[in-house]
Amino acid sequence: MDKIGYMGIPGSFSEVAANELLAQAGMTETELVPLVCAKNILEAMQKGEVQYGVLGVENSTAGPVGEFVHTFENISYEKLAVYVLPIHHCLFKKPGVDAAALQEVASHPQALRQTINTRKEKFPDLKELEIEDTAIGAEWLAKGILPETTAAICSARAGKLWDLEMIAENIEDSSTGWWDCLFLCGCWQADVDARLTTYSSMGDRLGRFSLK
Repeated sequence: MDKIGYMGIPGSFSEVAANELLAQAGMTETELVPLVCAKNILEAMQKGEVQYGVLGVENSTAGPVGEFVHTFENISYEKLAVYVLPIHHCLFKKPGVDAAALQEVASHPQALRQTINTRKEKFPDLKELEIEDTAIGAEWLAKGILPETTAAICSARAGKLWDLEMIAENIEDSSTGWWDCLFLCGCWQADVDARLTTYSSMGDRLGRFSLK
């Protein structure tokens, strides 16, 4: 069974993209592995712990995803497909907490940039707290790792998974925002030819398609 590492955890945008990419490719015998960040995915691919990776690479509002650019800057890899995911952010709080008591908002840096104008208009007093992943913010808020005076920006699915209370829906600055998610397999050092041969049949099945 092939393993696919993706950025974030269950409820993240990358998980949604991974499921869509696998459906398009007709890959059913697979296991999704949440690896949070680009660095973890690269390391897992190099060790053979996962065979494929799904990573966010560019956003229509905030531009290239810095962690992907820096992590894969000097890495050779085979791009199998690109999925363009519409992005819609929601603001959640812990149930029972008065919205007036909120002091900060936690999310991934990209999500904070994608919602900055809306937040300045509607929630100007909330300070920013950068974390690794939008869905992790929902988890940490639900588990009490983040103070209850914190709000989390994440997908509607992530907030519901952790039984949070929605304050505002679709707070992204652009209603037509999208996120390019890359489906790849890696090739490094002496293994380049072998890996290209191993994955060539899967590449043919995917057809190097782009859904953009």
